[in-house]
Amino acid sequence: MHQTGTMVVIQGPRFSTRAESTAYATSGCTVINMTGAPEAALARELELCYANISLVTDYDVGVSGGSDGPVSHVEVRQVLASNQENLRKLLLTLVSTMPDSRTCECGTALASARFLNS
Repeated sequence: MHQTGTMVVIQGPRFSTRAESTAYATSGCTVINMTGAPEAALARELELCYANISLVTDYDVGVSGGSDGPVSHVEVRQVLASNQENLRKLLLTLVSTMPDSRTCECGTALASARFLNS
């Protein structure tokens, strides 16, 4: 588990090229994703609490320490399937520990936005 990271979102479904992966890593990106950005922006606009749970399926071939060769779709699906039970346990734990009311700033995230207050 990683508490922080920088996600780059690419159009998919597809695998990035070695050159793309190297560029992303050089830019400080730690996860390549295909869906994360739209959900985060929409959650902010609706002042919803949001957390990303990424099930990493492979270590990118273009990143240092990554795999020796391209990963196949079959391999990705196998890893994803093996992660499903962990995800189920995580979600059940999270739901059971959620407070009845929020004390975070998510619910008022847009209160200081100039375009809303004009």
